[in-house]
Amino acid sequence: MFTKKALCVIEQAISDQGILASSEKKDNYARVWSRDSMMTGITGIFIKNQTIVDGLEKSIKTLANHQAENGQIPSNVYGDKASYGTLVGRTDATIWWIIGACEYIIYSKDEDLKETLKDKIYQAFSCLKTWEFNQKGLLYSPLGGNWADEYVTSGYVLYDNVLRYWALKNAAEVYEDKKLKSFAETTKKLIENNFRKNSSGETKYHETAYQKANEKPYFWASLNADGYDERFDLAGNALAVLLGFDLNMETFLQFLEQLSDEFNHWMLPVFYPIIFPKDADWNLLENNYSYDFKNQPYHFHNGGSWPIYLGWLCLGLKKRGYNEIPLKIVNQYEKLLTEKGSSFREYYSTDQLIPSGTDQLCFSASGYLLMKI
Repeated sequence: MFTKKALCVIEQAISDQGILASSEKKDNYARVWSRDSMMTGITGIFIKNQTIVDGLEKSIKTLANHQAENGQIPSNVYGDKASYGTLVGRTDATIWWIIGACEYIIYSKDEDLKETLKDKIYQAFSCLKTWEFNQKGLLYSPLGGNWADEYVTSGYVLYDNVLRYWALKNAAEVYEDKKLKSFAETTKKLIENNFRKNSSGETKYHETAYQKANEKPYFWASLNADGYDERFDLAGNALAVLLGFDLNMETFLQFLEQLSDEFNHWMLPVFYPIIFPKDADWNLLENNYSYDFKNQPYHFHNGGSWPIYLGWLCLGLKKRGYNEIPLKIVNQYEKLLTEKGSSFREYYSTDQLIPSGTDQLCFSASGYLLMKI
């Protein structure tokens, strides 16, 4: 029942330009967003839904047509207008576009598009290279520079760097490029070496901060000049699990169980712990928004539960042979869809499980479909 409704939400959001974030005409969601359209389109590939895949092709071309001079892909396109970010640019928009374009080329075997997009994909990689700033291999994102655009993570962010690995891996496969393949492998090792405690003797990005960081059962959220942000970033860790990063899965699964026990449900928070007004990081939250303040404790990026990233988590865990937690998550989500309406809202508050944010969101519909794969 919910699968059909999820597909309907996505199909209603497909326009001539591509897949909109939502069919709802609210704020700026009725646009072709790079990250939203790529994640939705990749989900379409995974479930072999041609209507969604066709929407992905349109999205790829629309975004490519508005590529900036420096190789940057727009955060979103509306009509003939492109946005590359508001308060800051969006690092992940360019990366998701590369991933989505390559996934589409691999799936469709479209040789013409493969050649048409080659220069644009390599230009996009060139842009990402400049965003290292220190030429040492990890991508640097400004505060608010990715999907969590009103949150506090910045610097060498786990999520953005894991995505870059995926983009490099995909493009290396599409264009049979040994340099990209080698760069992908180096990127993976850099992340594994710098975002968790390990016995590797390799030099760390920030030796002082690394020595002071606490061991966690997951990859740390980000690294900056002032040290590590040791928070749990569900999106970054979910993608790392999906892409086969080296992580102690037993302790990771134990952590997820503990998180579920703490919140008393399986709609896990996208960032944890929650930031409260008394906390030092609150000042980074309270002014960082475009329309209205959404990051109250347990809401939005500040501990809200996003079905899209729970979907990636479920897919990653199942890919590695762990089926118990994904089943608990999808059962919890289906229970909420039954009790509180199956309109695929943006996120749930994790204190009261109130469906919140934009309605009819492709992100959430895709998350559900990923949970069911």
